[in-house]
Amino acid sequence: MKNKWDKIAFSVRLQEVIDGEPVARFAKKCEIAEGMLRKYLRASSIPGADKLVCIAEVGGVSLHWLATGKGAKESQVGWDSIAPSQMAVVLEFERYAQRQSDIGMEMLIQAFVDEYNNGLLEVGQIGGVDQISKDELTLWRDLVWEKQIADTSINEGILQTSIEIADELLDTTGKRMEAAKRAKLIAAIYKLSATTEGGVERSMLLNLLKSLP
Repeated sequence: MKNKWDKIAFSVRLQEVIDGEPVARFAKKCEIAEGMLRKYLRASSIPGADKLVCIAEVGGVSLHWLATGKGAKESQVGWDSIAPSQMAVVLEFERYAQRQSDIGMEMLIQAFVDEYNNGLLEVGQIGGVDQISKDELTLWRDLVWEKQIADTSINEGILQTSIEIADELLDTTGKRMEAAKRAKLIAAIYKLSATTEGGVERSMLLNLLKSLP
């Protein structure tokens, strides 16, 4: 699935977040230049991940909703949601990808990871995430964009593996999870496994899921 920023839709959500407050005052709270914030409102520019995090925090809204228009508008917290810093890394990658559209996705991810880890990106480190791997970025992107499964039928083999991974994760981390959250976890693992070409290595997926908050 190819994801692109919709500047106009974002500007509409931003106006909703500002909710009639003077632009200069809101920009000051976000530590963003007023002129830059007005560019976002005119849909003539899009914010970097660091600016998005500030706007979401000041506006008290979900970073996912602000950036994509998906999910609940209210700020969401919990173990089963992706961390804001991980979301911010993904959003910065999407901006990076739009400027480097002439190379394949695998090479693009590797290039971004290399530049990020070596401090070569203008945005610098995001939310204390000092190093990332290709596998981490791939997983975070899949969780953020909620990749759709082309085949709506249930693959029993993938489902069984997803349940086993979820059970193993809970056993090894000692976490207790109510049925609704456990169902979301299994669904997320199923979606990732079903939409990743060649399948996902079980040990890699388990280790990455352990790292989520």
